[in-house]
Amino acid sequence: MLATDLHGIFPALPTPMTPDMRPDLTALGDLVERNLAAGVPGLVPMGGTGEFTVLSPEDRVAVVRRTVEVAGGAVPVVPGVLSTGFADAVRAGQDFRAAGADAIMLVTPFYVIPTQQGVADYFRAYRAAVDCPLVYYDIPARTGFYTQIDTMAQLAEDGTIIGAKVCNTDAHYFNRLAERVGDRISLLSGDDMLYAIHVMHGARGGVLASAPLLPKTWVDIHKMLTGGDLAGGIARHRTLLPVFRALFNEVNPGPLKAMMAAMGHPVGGVALPLRDPGEETQALMRTALEVIRREAMA
Repeated sequence: MLATDLHGIFPALPTPMTPDMRPDLTALGDLVERNLAAGVPGLVPMGGTGEFTVLSPEDRVAVVRRTVEVAGGAVPVVPGVLSTGFADAVRAGQDFRAAGADAIMLVTPFYVIPTQQGVADYFRAYRAAVDCPLVYYDIPARTGFYTQIDTMAQLAEDGTIIGAKVCNTDAHYFNRLAERVGDRISLLSGDDMLYAIHVMHGARGGVLASAPLLPKTWVDIHKMLTGGDLAGGIARHRTLLPVFRALFNEVNPGPLKAMMAAMGHPVGGVALPLRDPGEETQALMRTALEVIRREAMA
């Protein structure tokens, strides 16, 4: 897989769950098929939206394998790895690669907060151990680690990474990063609310948590933003504001799963320590669902 293969909307897939909190592989197959039918160019199972941290290693592999099977080679599958330790992360990456993953989206180390050089060394060692293309997953609000532009540029220049999911909400940072890495890697927005800004600043696409809910709408937004209809893309993106308020009022993917069920695509609940959405979020969800129906987004 090359950097040029990372473009457009890559939905961050939630993991459908059975009542005993095991992956529902039948519902997962339906979810993958709906997103493929909407025209998405890639899929991201596991990661945070996929509840990587609460699943057993065996269940994680089953989710990736099922996603790869249903995708059938039509689009790349790039699972997210959120392990806290290097050995566990390597094991997960090797298992995902054996299950057919085209690349690995690897989060920066957390809990033990490293230096910039430590993170660069971590990614280089991981790339050598797993022997699979890497997408750098930068989400400082969750990890407590702020990636300096020089660090990302080093990894882009030496070929360690082919892309980066950037969840830094500083638009100026994203613009400077795009200027520095140029076309060496594919920058992907990791922030649904800032997607239009990120595309204007050089993002080739995004890994987005709301995309599995409304994949066709997101594909249309991306096409407008990158096809010359900037005003139309921004206007269409703005119609999603009530959806964002509902989905991100609590920690993802609780509201996402509840909204999918309300739209006729049940994927089960969330595992502890997450809970089903509270009353305030449910009220925001009702408003969002009215907008989705009125705007014919589903």
